Amino acid sequence: MVDKYKTASLVGLVVQQDNTGNFVPSKTELMASDFHTWRIGKHTKGRLSGPGQLFLTENNLTVVLLASQDLPFKQRHDFVPMGRFLPHKVQTEVLENILENYEKIIKNSK
Repeated sequence: MVDKYKTASLVGLVVQQDNTGNFVPSKTELMASDFHTWRIGKHTKGRLSGPGQLFLTENNLTVVLLASQDLPFKQRHDFVPMGRFLPHKVQTEVLENILENYEKIIKNSK
């Protein structure tokens, strides 16, 4: 039998630290192509806590989590696995601004 594990897809945005040490989007003008989807892999370290949480990709990019949803096990190879969850979160104002932009982009793409 196949050794199944819980999978989830994660929508996120690449962020970087500013001069004060806060995490902010790496781009000032956000477009639909700036938001990407990763998945929890079998060897993912850390725990998923929710929007605003930071995680590292397998390429060591820092990403802020915007949304997550359960992913059927058979569809897990449709997405790139992420590396590890970090215990840090972005500031509330930054998260609200990113989510507002994300929702506008999703709404305009329909």
